[in-house]
Amino acid sequence: MKTVFGYQLEEFSRKVFVALGIPEEDAKVSAHILAQADLRGIDSHGVARLAIYAKRLKLGLINKYPNIKIVHEKAGGAIVDGDNGLGQVVAHKAMTLCLNKAKENGVAAVGVRNSNHFGIGAYYAMMALEEDMIGIVATNTSPLMAPFGGKDPLLGTNPIAMAVPAGEQYPVVLDMATSLVPRGKIEIYARKGEKLPLGWAIDADGRPTQDPAEALKGTLLPMGGPKGYGLSMMVDLFAGVLSGAAVGGNIGSLFGNMDRPQNVGHFMMAIDVGSFRPIDEFKAAMDEYICTVKQSTPAEGVKEIFLPGEIEFIKTKERIEQGVSLNPVVVENLLTLARELGLVGPNATADDLFD
Repeated sequence: MKTVFGYQLEEFSRKVFVALGIPEEDAKVSAHILAQADLRGIDSHGVARLAIYAKRLKLGLINKYPNIKIVHEKAGGAIVDGDNGLGQVVAHKAMTLCLNKAKENGVAAVGVRNSNHFGIGAYYAMMALEEDMIGIVATNTSPLMAPFGGKDPLLGTNPIAMAVPAGEQYPVVLDMATSLVPRGKIEIYARKGEKLPLGWAIDADGRPTQDPAEALKGTLLPMGGPKGYGLSMMVDLFAGVLSGAAVGGNIGSLFGNMDRPQNVGHFMMAIDVGSFRPIDEFKAAMDEYICTVKQSTPAEGVKEIFLPGEIEFIKTKERIEQGVSLNPVVVENLLTLARELGLVGPNATADDLFD
């Protein structure tokens, strides 16, 4: 395992995006979001995604110079057309618009169409925290999950993220796929050569499997059976049908459809806490709530109760100080990509990747 610091991951990613033809400012935004994923411990959505982004950019399946524009707008809402740009760039601009609208109206929502895979939803939801707002973000994804009781991949993992500010305590940040586990976790097991727990996925014939390769050919299973299935469908309706993006089986696969854009849809909402109650009063109430949960009695065998997002905040602090341990497969993929883009020489090693 190679240990790299967050700023090194960010700078390396920026260089990759620039070498691929992405404008400097857009490259910085995208690189920052990828590095934040690795720092939070969401390794599947950090620099591990650079290789597939690069492949789609080289094939012209992602627009390097998108004309991101508002196509429909009212005071508290808007639809943004991402013009097939990098998902991180499109989503960052859309959430910024949403926050600005919430400042004026108390609550705002923005739908996005013609976008791409945008990384971790928590990043965009957490943009609201800096404005003393609550952020809610959802995105549909390429079909990787069967509806409850089925075996055909018709729904995405369709993650939902929510971020709520607090005072002295960590903000409460929920970021979850509506499948039992995200596809990225299956990929991590595949890279490690480990078996999956039963119940995570089924193979192409609809049979339970512990083989990551067979799971990636088959479908993921919804969390909580019909509950996860229902949540996934609602995300598709908000991020896809409402936004005018592709839905279900019509969304292009990040990994599989190398002949067409994805047309992913996002849905974002921002709630200005100050429009509901004084922010200091709200944060004090949040701290009290969090402490009540934290101080409640743990079950047998449990040392500590954590709030949603708390482990990620702790991990971020640790990884900022100690660095991020990259999987050898990821390092090798990054080295191959750096050689292809001329960022390092043909005889370079992993030690030459990061400044």
